Amino acid sequence: MQRLATALAIALSATLLVGIRGFREPVQVRIEGFLGATAKEVKPWEMLDVMIGTEKPRKFAMTNIIALSGSILGADILAQVEPIHPNFIFNGDPNILEQISTAAPNQLLKITGYTAFGPQRILVQTVEKSEPITGPTPTPSLRKELLGF
Repeated sequence: MQRLATALAIALSATLLVGIRGFREPVQVRIEGFLGATAKEVKPWEMLDVMIGTEKPRKFAMTNIIALSGSILGADILAQVEPIHPNFIFNGDPNILEQISTAAPNQLLKITGYTAFGPQRILVQTVEKSEPITGPTPTPSLRKELLGF
């Protein structure tokens, strides 16, 4: 019985170490949301603190996070950075970082980059910025969609 418990403990430790090592490898990730928007305006998945380059931390209403490479989920990355503040630190080309820092609170940002030195630091590759959203998005009711009125 003692040998079985020891073997299980070793197997569990090896599994945990492999899992931890997997998170330390660079992962391409896309983070979507609104910089400077409030939770009431956006209804985000999570309100985060982000640092853009060396600026002081700002609020980021995250609406989605997707791991584009690796064998982990965006939710796994989010779980790792939730207890850390700022949650994400965006680094990279100053021109690309300026696209993030100059976004209005009503502009959707899609930030793509690689994790570097753990999931908190993101080396930004591209930023997609939407046109400013000026009002609620019209959503047709099911009646209107099905019946046309």
